[in-house]
Amino acid sequence: MHLEIIFQLFLIITLGYIVGSIKIKGFSLDISAILIVALVAGHFGVRLPEEFKYFGLAIFIYSVGLQSGPGFFETIRNKGLKLNIIAACLVGTIFLEIMVVSKMLGFTKDVQAGLFTGVMTNAPALAASLEASSSPSISVVFGLVYPFCIVLTILYPKIIPGLLKVDLSEEKRRYEESVRQRYPSIATKNFRITNENFKNQHITKSEVQEMTNTIIERIESEYPIEDTEMDHTMHFGDIVRVTGTKDQMDKVKVILGEEVSDRVTFHDNLKVLRLLVTTKKVVGKKISELKELTAVGASISRVRRAGIDINPTPNLTLMLGDKLYITVPEKFEKRVTNFIGNNLLNFPAGDFLPISMGILIGMSIGFIPLNIPGFGYFKLSFVGGILLTALVLGRVGRTGKLVWQLSPHSTSLMKTLGQLIFMATIGTNAGAYLLQSINTLGFTSIYVALGILLITYSAFTFVMFKMLKYNVLDILGVFSGSMTSTPALSMATEVCDSGRPSVAYAAVYPFALIITIFLAQAIL
Repeated sequence: MHLEIIFQLFLIITLGYIVGSIKIKGFSLDISAILIVALVAGHFGVRLPEEFKYFGLAIFIYSVGLQSGPGFFETIRNKGLKLNIIAACLVGTIFLEIMVVSKMLGFTKDVQAGLFTGVMTNAPALAASLEASSSPSISVVFGLVYPFCIVLTILYPKIIPGLLKVDLSEEKRRYEESVRQRYPSIATKNFRITNENFKNQHITKSEVQEMTNTIIERIESEYPIEDTEMDHTMHFGDIVRVTGTKDQMDKVKVILGEEVSDRVTFHDNLKVLRLLVTTKKVVGKKISELKELTAVGASISRVRRAGIDINPTPNLTLMLGDKLYITVPEKFEKRVTNFIGNNLLNFPAGDFLPISMGILIGMSIGFIPLNIPGFGYFKLSFVGGILLTALVLGRVGRTGKLVWQLSPHSTSLMKTLGQLIFMATIGTNAGAYLLQSINTLGFTSIYVALGILLITYSAFTFVMFKMLKYNVLDILGVFSGSMTSTPALSMATEVCDSGRPSVAYAAVYPFALIITIFLAQAIL
């Protein structure tokens, strides 16, 4: 029996991938086909244990949180408040529409609760409603509208490019351009010290770096230079190689003098290495904490992360997979390379202690009842607790010797495995009650749910894109997060070929989840 369940799970996943790969006029269901196959299987009696759903959710949400942690807190600082206001408005609009339509059609409060939680495709909100009322009508209506709303929510990322007549590759380019504006491009140039002031006085390397916030990689001078020296006095006529932004380079030019050709041969016994951060000794540490580098006279001139060059400030926390540009004495090249790592395959991908600890902490937080005056007690839920924990741990990076970050390969595997198990399980369980719900309530609740969802989505898409000038990547992330829909996030990420929707999703998910739970209980 147990082996049969495992067989059914992988059969659904396999058939889903086959169906999802079929393209008609360039359109394919992709990973959403797994849900459709699961719904059909559920209708014909296939049942996957509910525990599978929570297992899939746990590893999927945890990996999303770890990956989105740094970007989440950056989004909160930049425009997270606006995104959360939009998410609150979207959830509130759906709630009000359901209240108005329900009054017109004479729906009971139990039906309203099932309709709202089903439209929001929110299982934690359903659980909250069932805690307030034991009426079976809530579950029946939820089971009726949930499959249709979850499919619409998943397919919407496929629809929105045609609806707005936008090129997703162009939207991705615009997003990357906005990132570059926040992180100005970093270049490396050579300057000759021609400032007349330095004929009679000298200036040290550290003084220039402090005044300009640049990194001086190398120095070509007629005076002897010790390759392990922590600082060096520069003289009139010396040539220095500097790394920094355009504005920083302008300051260097004012202080030192003219820019010269890149074709300069340096005789300082130094090498510039490009190394990937892959050792637990470095991941999660600030640059100022890397005493092993300063001890041998090595300096980081540039950090490249997710295709973006970042200025290597002392307080910058290094992450797994960062590419470091390091100037190092030749005789210490191997020592520095071993310290940084430079091999993702050597990172302990099989270290499951941080993964299991993180999920346990998240589950524990999700189960803690929180008391808000005027609203009573509520819980962040299984998903909310894990997501918040993963966001924080992804931002922290490490705690002592415990490294929370995962290699990109491990994160990708966890996300994919989790979402496949989750979608297969919810599909079979929802499909089991499909005909029963239709026979009991008819199709009215389905029409109402789909109509409300389409109208709300269309209106908010227009407002966010045309009036508020949001990028489509952010719009899809906000919609997925507002609906607390992990399958929709999966589709949005795949359609956009970008991790940006995950950041917007993570930015609004916790707040949207809490609002949805409150409103679900408020109905009753």
